[in-house]
Amino acid sequence: MRSQPADVTQALAEAPETGVATRLAVWIGARNRATGAIEELACWEGDDDAPLTVIRGRDGATVTRTYVGGAPLKIGDIVRSSDLTVQTLSIDLSQLADVVRHAVRTHDVARAPIEVHEIILSPETGRPLSADLPIFVGIIDGAPIKTPAAGGEGKVALTCRSELMALLDRGNPEKASYEAQLLRDGDEWNLYAGAVETWEIAWGQ
Repeated sequence: MRSQPADVTQALAEAPETGVATRLAVWIGARNRATGAIEELACWEGDDDAPLTVIRGRDGATVTRTYVGGAPLKIGDIVRSSDLTVQTLSIDLSQLADVVRHAVRTHDVARAPIEVHEIILSPETGRPLSADLPIFVGIIDGAPIKTPAAGGEGKVALTCRSELMALLDRGNPEKASYEAQLLRDGDEWNLYAGAVETWEIAWGQ
């Protein structure tokens, strides 16, 4: 069950009387093609660049990231569910934005982690209310650059899927050998693996 900050819950409850404004923010951990280093690239629907404090999806840590404003975003419908269904998401980014060109030209976003946060703004101050959990955590499946006809505006169309499949891709080095298992309180996984591989068992037995 999603744990929501109290002030966000209160603001949403009072929305019929006071109103509420939200902005979506996108963060990508892209690999620098020249150095191989993972670098953060982030933009949001606000007009100006802003340091936004959010809860990181992968480990629940509260972090402050600089999100670039003024970059047109078009984010598809985000399904909010509590089951293990793999969700997909489409995000269109304008090629005219510097942060987008930087992301796809000088960085590799294939299978890069991506998070989408919904920033709830205070109706009194217009500033973010509180650090909150992401509404989407996943990886980028594809990022084709779509070149427009003359006079049109190009875009980068990100296709993303939720984190569940990424978890299945990760190996567990602690299960690589019997010696590694001994470090885990006497776990005897793979103890007899060497003997079993020589057994010959007839089909059906």
